[in-house]
Amino acid sequence: MTSFPESDLSGTISRLFVYPVKSCAGVEVQEALLTETGLDLDRAWMVVDAQGVFLTQRALPRMALIRPQLKTSELVLRAPGMLALHLAVDAVEGPATVTVWKDTVPAWDMGPPGCAMVQRFSGATLPSGAV
Repeated sequence: MTSFPESDLSGTISRLFVYPVKSCAGVEVQEALLTETGLDLDRAWMVVDAQGVFLTQRALPRMALIRPQLKTSELVLRAPGMLALHLAVDAVEGPATVTVWKDTVPAWDMGPPGCAMVQRFSGATLPSGAV
């Protein structure tokens, strides 16, 4: 067993952000729950293409302008020139399988409204439900 001597190192977190929707804008939070997989609600949602492959700002730079807002029971997406989209966090269309880099993982399809909003704003070609 390796032990580490006491250290005088310390740090201060001056600002903390989570990114509820992968590749969209971040949300500043005052505190966050740390889970086994990271900060709670950080990258809890993502946008995928018609083949179920996740999309990023690398391919769709305008995704960075989509501002998520977390409310008690909904995720609100706002983008310049568009009406706000309210998605119930516990309402899903059904199970899905998506690809993130080289991993294929189970996910939940949030239905057509989120997909349509992201598609209109970013110009992406997406399936009927992708957020």
